[in-house]
Amino acid sequence: MRAKKQIKCPAWVRMGTACLAFGVCVAAPSASGTIDRPHFKVDGVAIVWAADAGQTAPIVSDFVIGQNGSNTDLISSDVHTVVTGSLDPLDESFPDGAGATLRVQRVQGGPNQTTRQGDRFTSSDDVLNPFGLRANTDVRTIRSDILSSFYVASNTAFNIDVVSSSVGDPADLNLIRLRMRLTRTGTDGGLSFGSAAQLPHSGNTDRSGVQWGGYRRLSTLTAGRDIFRGNRKTAASAGSIADQSVRFDLDYRWNTGNIDLSDGTFDVAADVVYTVYIP
Repeated sequence: MRAKKQIKCPAWVRMGTACLAFGVCVAAPSASGTIDRPHFKVDGVAIVWAADAGQTAPIVSDFVIGQNGSNTDLISSDVHTVVTGSLDPLDESFPDGAGATLRVQRVQGGPNQTTRQGDRFTSSDDVLNPFGLRANTDVRTIRSDILSSFYVASNTAFNIDVVSSSVGDPADLNLIRLRMRLTRTGTDGGLSFGSAAQLPHSGNTDRSGVQWGGYRRLSTLTAGRDIFRGNRKTAASAGSIADQSVRFDLDYRWNTGNIDLSDGTFDVAADVVYTVYIP
């Protein structure tokens, strides 16, 4: 009987203990896990509008997203400017070309006349009165300006780069000067803009952020440079794209001095490309 009692525990208990320990190990939870981390953000957006290549306006043709110098335009086409104060596409407005402003001077029995009748260039819309000739009555060119614009709405600060290039004679770039200004609010072609906008620079004037104050020859811009650097968004409060837009106004000035009829006819032209980007 004692022998049976001795066999009852030792080996069986040790084996049982080992089996129990193994069972606990198998039942332990796995060390791997599943992590889900959804993350959404709103990137910088700059929306540029005016006319399109088909001379239709208003059209948004640039929709730029970006941050830290990386930019993508979600619309492949380009914006084309409109005549300042209207939504008339610039090219469509000059079917006969935009001529230099003319002055008829030293007329008999009357004052000088010019074709500077509000638009600063000569076109078929201008009207002159009959004038009497004197021995020294003459026709001369005087300073001419072409005023064009485009619009930007943004939720972040942006810059504008400008690059000029010649269309014909590279010397033409020395004859045209450029100046930029801003307009915060207005109504052009029946469309109001800027009611929910601020100027995109905290200086809060029509020239704040513009990199030079006056006119600059296009010949100095062939390598490209910033013409505007902003430090805040245009959107000041809730509103539509037009409500949150400001207008960038471009003045191209041509002033060659007095050109006589003997100089004949000629064209002075250039291409100027503005790139809106988020720095």
